[in-house]
Amino acid sequence: MIIEGARYEDGELHIRCSPREGIQATYQIEAGKEYDITPHKNKRSLDANAYAWVLIGKISNVLRIPAEEVYRQAISNAGDPKSDLICISEEAAPAFIKTWEFNHLGRKCEQFPSSTPGYVNIRCIYGSSDFTRKEMNSLIDGLIQDAEALGIETMPPDKLERMLTSWNR
Repeated sequence: MIIEGARYEDGELHIRCSPREGIQATYQIEAGKEYDITPHKNKRSLDANAYAWVLIGKISNVLRIPAEEVYRQAISNAGDPKSDLICISEEAAPAFIKTWEFNHLGRKCEQFPSSTPGYVNIRCIYGSSDFTRKEMNSLIDGLIQDAEALGIETMPPDKLERMLTSWNR
């Protein structure tokens, strides 16, 4: 739903949207149920992700290093890595790190001491599955530069542009 405006008055939230979306929402919302309203984020396209992995594979073959290593390096090189900093008890840190990194090749944690006794700071670095379109574009741009520097053929610029702008549809 595209929200055109909202106001809160006398215990009621009033949302302004298109008539069609308002009618649909009215029939879908159930009293007493809990709902989250979150902004929609356009995720990276599967085509862009597939192309990133094609480049990673080619770079991996030329450098003779594992694709995962190329991927992690590319994430680190894609500008300032997207991350959050948390302070957590030393006791809970290992389980948190295991959960954060589980099934995410690009996610990693950097742990360092906290000034609070019994706690540690953890920098939680995101992987490309968490990237916005802009961040994914930056990752692909870096991979293209690396590939070209190694003499690897890349997608023609016009075809790449079409793929990257397809996210807007």
